[in-house]
Amino acid sequence: MVSVIFYKKNGSYYRIECSGHAGDAPQGENIVCAAISALVINCFNSVEQFTEDFVSSETSKDGITSLQLKSDISHDAELLVKSLELGLREISKDNGKYLKISVKEV
Repeated sequence: MVSVIFYKKNGSYYRIECSGHAGDAPQGENIVCAAISALVINCFNSVEQFTEDFVSSETSKDGITSLQLKSDISHDAELLVKSLELGLREISKDNGKYLKISVKEV
């Protein structure tokens, strides 16, 4: 199962973590994993390229991909992250057993 966690402080996004594998098909043929990965990577790249927000992103050896916003999130970055959350929730409607989405307020 893929797990995506949206972390918020005071109602604003500040970190996103994605980990795991959908496991609905053999490696290389997994369209659910591919769809999730495409949305997550595109969001991370878009925040870095199209906003002035200071961010860091990384993929660890154990497969956790994360984006950390280092300052208050801008309107544009928030819109991109909301778009990611919307896209993932749409995928989850038909593929919920492969994707868990959490929002944690800290």
